[in-house]
Amino acid sequence: MEIDRKFYGNNSHKMFTFLLMIMLTFVLAISAILFYLASKESPLLYQVIIMGSTIFLSVIAMLILLTIFALMLLWYNKKIPRIIKVIMEISINTSYPIIMTLGQLLKYDKNTIRGAYTNLNNQLVLSTKYSVAGENILILTPHCIQKSFCPHKITTDVYNCKRCSLCNVDKLLEFREKYGVHFNIVTGGTLARKMIVDIRPKAIIAIACERDLLSGLMDVKKVPILAIVNKRPEGPCVNTHVDLKEVEKAILHFIKE
Repeated sequence: MEIDRKFYGNNSHKMFTFLLMIMLTFVLAISAILFYLASKESPLLYQVIIMGSTIFLSVIAMLILLTIFALMLLWYNKKIPRIIKVIMEISINTSYPIIMTLGQLLKYDKNTIRGAYTNLNNQLVLSTKYSVAGENILILTPHCIQKSFCPHKITTDVYNCKRCSLCNVDKLLEFREKYGVHFNIVTGGTLARKMIVDIRPKAIIAIACERDLLSGLMDVKKVPILAIVNKRPEGPCVNTHVDLKEVEKAILHFIKE
């Protein structure tokens, strides 16, 4: 399926490529300094340590270069070789603390960086074809998608919803009934992880804020996740909603034909 940047953004590549190139420049500069020091007359142990560090940094530089190459392939909707995709995923996950620190130094908003991570994750997932039965797909959403004034508790049983259509729960239940997917509302990350362990889905559609989505992406490695940032017109954690077209598009990407 071709990546739809209307849904998943196109600034992620620019931000990550820029930050990765800064990292690459920094790594290469340190490698050059260490190589120069190793060429000087010095004790053997000192030279071994410096050369070992230089080789390690050179490997890091190569990983960054491959990640930038993969980003460019994603940007042009080109097929990414599996080994490069794996390298990219590892590189992005392990570089997160550095990217976040570097981004903040350059005055990027935290949620902008987190959103870029979720966008890149989505584009990697969308670049892969799946054939998953509806019963193996799990939609997870936080409890704040329910109206705060609603008296009906739906975190333990979504069918306690009275289908009044004042929030997105009614439509998400329709998706559950139409496609046979699992749909659960959770109160936090601990319960979300428990749902994943209990249901053991083969694909997940996660709806949450940027912080919670990134936390989930870092926690869950072996299951493909399409992460959809919720809408928060009244602020965080209250009366949120989601673009239902994005949710259905995510279902259709995973679903078994």
